[in-house]
Amino acid sequence: MIRSLSEIEKVVVRIQRLSLGDYQVNSRVVVERKTFKDFALSIIDGRLFRQMIRLANSALKGVGVLEGTAGEAADLDVTREAMQGALITVSLILKLTVLRARDAAETAQLMVYAAR
Repeated sequence: MIRSLSEIEKVVVRIQRLSLGDYQVNSRVVVERKTFKDFALSIIDGRLFRQMIRLANSALKGVGVLEGTAGEAADLDVTREAMQGALITVSLILKLTVLRARDAAETAQLMVYAAR
């Protein structure tokens, strides 16, 4: 991600620990990035909803990015219905925007679009 962001013209990357989310875009948006595998694992271990509730309650605009393909989580014991149910909860009940990206480079580009 850092390399993908750094390669985009006029993007300034500052590395620091955030109390919420994975990336902060300007002073308006906080992004929680999940690969499909991490999304599935976070459903299993209960992290997902804790993270998303904190994101939804943030003063900044919270955005989730789901990166990759469902095949990446195929070896985990999480049904398609559980994944869809989690996405419905995050988007409809918690009212968070969830964006999709193929890979880290596309996630970086989405963050740049959000910044502009």
